[in-house]
Amino acid sequence: MLGAAGALVCLSAGTALGIYFRDKRQARLRLLQAMGDVLSGMRLLLTQERLGMSQLLQECAVYVPSHWGAAKLEQRLLLAAELLTSQPLLGVQGAYQKASEQLPIAWEQAEEREALHALFMQLGSGNAAMKEQAVATCLRRLKPITERAQEKAQTGGKLCMQLGLLLGLMIGIALW
Repeated sequence: MLGAAGALVCLSAGTALGIYFRDKRQARLRLLQAMGDVLSGMRLLLTQERLGMSQLLQECAVYVPSHWGAAKLEQRLLLAAELLTSQPLLGVQGAYQKASEQLPIAWEQAEEREALHALFMQLGSGNAAMKEQAVATCLRRLKPITERAQEKAQTGGKLCMQLGLLLGLMIGIALW
């Protein structure tokens, strides 16, 4: 019916669909990598500078990479800093919890959510060394989660690409 040009268009559309789903599968991996970047920056800032918690959160938001998988993490950190400044009685844990309720991240799972909530609970008290140790512990908790997500993203990404290509090929052949 459509001929070779139509089949090629169907093949291209199927491939584009596969790329879209591959990128969606990689969103969690990008979020976890962004969390690792932010926590590494936070650890560095805790050891080298004396900042208040709201300033620390604002500075850490700079470490969030600029890709769509992690954009909400930056917004969440900035909102937590703003809440901490405007409502200091909330505390660090309360401000982060309120910010995470207001700005949910669709691909954030319970494992990383629990690790970050435990971190922000510990950041509310103690000296800089204790806070730095809490960040290091959180980084250690997130490392195996990130490795598993990377493995899933690689295998699932290839599968999505192949299925998209196959779908486009089948539709193109059917409409030829």
